[in-house]
Amino acid sequence: MYSSCNSMNKAMTNIIPRLKEVNRIVAYCSNGTMSFEQAYALAQFYYDFQDTNALIADAEVMAGDDPAGLRMVALSLKAETATLLNNIGLLDSIDFREIANEHSRYYHSLFQKASAELNPYWKRYCELNNRLDYLPLDSKEYAEAEKGCEAAKAEHDNRQTEVKRIYAEYERENRRAGDVFSLKASHLYALAAKLNGIAGSILNDLDRMEKGESQ
Repeated sequence: MYSSCNSMNKAMTNIIPRLKEVNRIVAYCSNGTMSFEQAYALAQFYYDFQDTNALIADAEVMAGDDPAGLRMVALSLKAETATLLNNIGLLDSIDFREIANEHSRYYHSLFQKASAELNPYWKRYCELNNRLDYLPLDSKEYAEAEKGCEAAKAEHDNRQTEVKRIYAEYERENRRAGDVFSLKASHLYALAAKLNGIAGSILNDLDRMEKGESQ
């Protein structure tokens, strides 16, 4: 009937609200536009549930512990996946690659801007540091120039910390964009069809179980 392994992921209960969110996003993209966060939610749903083994394992556990609850979840799963299958055509005009590229370009531009703004501070530090080579070591001018050099270096380092933070943000968002870049409407269609079939099988098995118990 189902896989015999137990699942602690609670995939059967988690999938319904996630699927409802997917259907809301798809329903509201009829104008051919979609935000990155909406596209990312679709991508995460696909990647989180493309391996249906956890779902099947949870169904096996629920069939023994809570068959009535399993039936409710399976009915919801069948209904929500049917809705998605009916509306999947709304995603035909969505360019997931362009959404991903635009998102990545935005954060890369922030990093480039921050890097460019950092350059004058490094240049100033280098100029002051080089000036020390031409001043007497024990002179007042050297001491003043050294203080200025240290201040310039501290200013540069503080700003460099911010640049590193912005770069880390760019790397994180670029990875998220990669998830969206790889997504296709056909992926969601195939998953929805598979989930719909699983829901139907669960309902059929529950019906057979009930008939067997009543005999």
